[in-house]
Amino acid sequence: MSDLRTVPTPQLFRQWRGGDADSGQNMAQRFSDWYYAVTASRLGDALGRVPLQNACTRFQQGIVGVTKEAELVGWAHDILAEELAAAGGRIGGGDFPNQITAGRSPTELLAIARKALPPEAITLLAHAYDSAWPLDELTKEAESQGGMPLAVLRARYALKRWLRQNAAVVFTEVPDEPNLDYAPLPLYEAGRMSSAAEETNFEKWLLSNMSLCKDIAEFGVFALALRAGAFRTVAPSSVPTRPIAPPPQQRATPAAPAAPGPEKGPSRVVLLVGAFVVMAMVVSGIAAVGLFFLG
Repeated sequence: MSDLRTVPTPQLFRQWRGGDADSGQNMAQRFSDWYYAVTASRLGDALGRVPLQNACTRFQQGIVGVTKEAELVGWAHDILAEELAAAGGRIGGGDFPNQITAGRSPTELLAIARKALPPEAITLLAHAYDSAWPLDELTKEAESQGGMPLAVLRARYALKRWLRQNAAVVFTEVPDEPNLDYAPLPLYEAGRMSSAAEETNFEKWLLSNMSLCKDIAEFGVFALALRAGAFRTVAPSSVPTRPIAPPPQQRATPAAPAAPGPEKGPSRVVLLVGAFVVMAMVVSGIAAVGLFFLG
């Protein structure tokens, strides 16, 4: 069997509706991890759990009504966007230890990195993740270090590389040279894209690029700490340091949608049962979602 991880999501959806249970399982995992990456980046693990759970529940309840592959991504993102909006959309940042930091404060880890990395890279990241810093000023700073957005991307990956090599943070997405297609990444993590439409398009694109999705998920707690001001000249007066409950050690993989029966068209009853199974593990054990990325 070919590696379904490289199959485009609409094709997985089409194959599932045609009776391929393996495609359904891969599709289910992909949507779960996508939802997790977006909610964790915007709200953090703890605050993101409720909108994540609600979005997964609505997904399993409504997937049987989606019959056109071209409508799948937009429909699924609309669900997530509504749940995120109900939860406040995005937080300003914070200090949230989790499994990937081994329970350590990401702000404290960044404080150590700050002393080791070049000052110009630290300043560039501080301003990139500060939504109040003028974008034209950020662009000028980046131009002096190799160009915008390449300089920001390089500084971000230099930080990830240092944390992996010197603080035992288990990152997997640390390229030697950043992909320029990822140019909007820091602006997305900082919550400073030019419009809601641009942000929506970027999030939809993430579903087609699971490597970038994983990058966002594993760096999420550090992006939140940077948004809260971990690299600013004046550190925040206080940040929450109580670790949230670590996720389970073993990842629960959502089961595949049940394959349709032998009749020409897929049975709505079979699809309904299968769709419920797709997200059942997510809804009943939401802390396990995203461990495909983080553990």
